[in-house]
Amino acid sequence: MSIIQKIRDRAAVLLTAMIAISLIGFLVQDAFIGKSGNLFGGQPTSAGSINGNDIDLMEFNQKVNLVEQNYRSQGMQTNEMMTQTIVENVWNAYVQEEIIRAAAKKLGLQVTSKELGAVLFSEEAPQEFKQMFTDRNTGAYDVNAAKSWLNNLKKNSKPEDAQNINDQLIKPIEINLLTQKYTSLFAQGSYVPKWMLEKMNADNASFASISFASVPYTTIADSTIKVTDGEIEEYVNQHKDDFKQEHVKSIAFVSFSATPTVADSQKVYNQLLSLKQPFVETADAKGFVTRNNTQLPFYDGFALKSKIQISEKEAIFSLPNGAVYGPYLDAGSLVLAKKLETKNLPDSVKCRHILVGTIDPQTNQMVRTDSAAKKRIDSVFSVINSGGNFGSLALAVSDDQGSKNNGGEYTFTSMDVNLAKEFADFIFNKKVGSREIVKTSFGYHIIEVLSQKNFEEAYKVAYLSKPIIASEETDVAASTAATQFVAQAKDAKSFDEAVSKMKLTKNNADNIKELDYNAGSLGSRALVKWAFENKIGTVSEPFDLKDQYVVAIVTGELQEGVQPASVARVLVEPTIRNRKKAEAMAQKAGKEKNLDKLASLLGGITGRADTVRFADPFVPNLGSETKVIGAAFNKKNLSNTSEAIDGQNGVYFITVNQVGALPSAAVDLEGQRKALQSQMKQYAGYSTMESLKKSTKIVDKRREAGY
Repeated sequence: MSIIQKIRDRAAVLLTAMIAISLIGFLVQDAFIGKSGNLFGGQPTSAGSINGNDIDLMEFNQKVNLVEQNYRSQGMQTNEMMTQTIVENVWNAYVQEEIIRAAAKKLGLQVTSKELGAVLFSEEAPQEFKQMFTDRNTGAYDVNAAKSWLNNLKKNSKPEDAQNINDQLIKPIEINLLTQKYTSLFAQGSYVPKWMLEKMNADNASFASISFASVPYTTIADSTIKVTDGEIEEYVNQHKDDFKQEHVKSIAFVSFSATPTVADSQKVYNQLLSLKQPFVETADAKGFVTRNNTQLPFYDGFALKSKIQISEKEAIFSLPNGAVYGPYLDAGSLVLAKKLETKNLPDSVKCRHILVGTIDPQTNQMVRTDSAAKKRIDSVFSVINSGGNFGSLALAVSDDQGSKNNGGEYTFTSMDVNLAKEFADFIFNKKVGSREIVKTSFGYHIIEVLSQKNFEEAYKVAYLSKPIIASEETDVAASTAATQFVAQAKDAKSFDEAVSKMKLTKNNADNIKELDYNAGSLGSRALVKWAFENKIGTVSEPFDLKDQYVVAIVTGELQEGVQPASVARVLVEPTIRNRKKAEAMAQKAGKEKNLDKLASLLGGITGRADTVRFADPFVPNLGSETKVIGAAFNKKNLSNTSEAIDGQNGVYFITVNQVGALPSAAVDLEGQRKALQSQMKQYAGYSTMESLKKSTKIVDKRREAGY
């Protein structure tokens, strides 16, 4: 019910939803991140640049703050991880816009206001925006209501508010449309000729029968094959794209636990135990839990048994009214639960209402005085009680635009938590047929209960919940231990000596990137920033990570570029070593072509595979060996023994006995063509944006700017 539900009727919250829209607006964007150092002193004024165009730091900060503020307006906590996600989304939005606008400008591509409207006021509109104007009864998107709201907002809003609407709602749609237009130029060029389909089908039907000699690489001990740094570097330089290296750092760290002790838990337990009897005796459960700082706010309502998800609920529900259960453990807190009332309530209610409002939900401004609204609702109620048609009066009088056109009717469930409390209390607690005037924060309603379904037991329970947190003594002990460690650890050598002396565990976190908010298992953006602000061998002061204190030392650094041999070795060494083994086996085999003799000479086995399929990724009895599959369809190996084939798991020699084709049913070439072209179009969109990204000069200065 758009008038009743507060979230849907507050313009500020609607604006929040549109901030979320901006995050889904960049459908094709990727993590376009470049790196740059701050070469000059002074306060940074730029968050980075894209193709030479600076991103003003003040503007960047404002956009980040705007998203954060709107999250908080919904009651959400913007922790460090969420803030970094917001920063990343804002950055990607800048990059996405700059790249696609530049590319579209070269081709003269534009998005008209008509095209924008066609998206915004259609089923293709951003989901969060549509939800704000969706009829609860029909589920349909009310385009007229959306148009009216946006027009009024443009006319009556402050310039900065209108700019926010443009930035957060209109611009993302425009960028998406530009992206679709640009990428479609390439995607629509996808074409699969008939001859290619015929060749693919012929290849896929092909099979070969081969005999083979298989020699595993393990027949030569790894220790006998040496791989030098020079060989690693040569391989890396030949495959640079596979070994790109970001600027990363490595740290080692020790931690000192500040989690609650048994004594801390016992202290909370004893505190709740001392409150149990007063909790039983009080007649004001709400006031009692509020005064005693409960972690779970008092809910002055009933919850259906099937919908309650708490530990110990069966024990609580079995109590007589007024009894208290606990203390019991629930998700890191100790809780006392007082059962207050029990009743049968419906899970689903159909009702109808007429609203005479006192405020405009869009602007929160008064539209009529309380006395005027009361006088009008009394008159309407009198007409209804005298036989007036409820639906006709709703259409003529009701200020609830979400229901007036269907007689004021709605169906609600017990899960509709955003209903005004007075409204919900009436429809769920009154009997079918009840009709009264009810006042809410929106004005005066005439409400009539039409039907109620799915009755079950419902409970009102008051909870006094206390989190188990570390005491000051526990926290001080951990902090003191960390400080004592720092006093002893001044460099890498003394760091290790202090670890040994204090019998601590030294942990490592490698491959930390400049804009990460985790350092290995440690969730701390501050720690990451510290690592990049200090050189190798620097020992940190203790970092307070809430449940632990951490002391770190910078142990390594790799600059942006191509991986050095020391890093690439773990991936490259097995490949080069196997290649050397293959060369040694081929040299030892010499000109021998008899498969049995080759197997005996090299320590392998022989075998046969009669159904090697060109379309399959596996060779029967050998596994995933694509080079062997290729050799099986090489005409020069028909009735001849191949050269040594260096495969994934060993070296192979094969003789092709036969090549043929399996019978196949009639093929739908047109269907295949459509499927392949569809795949090509999807890939064309992605590859086009990847190409644009690679050709764009992106300088990222967010770390220097304080992020």
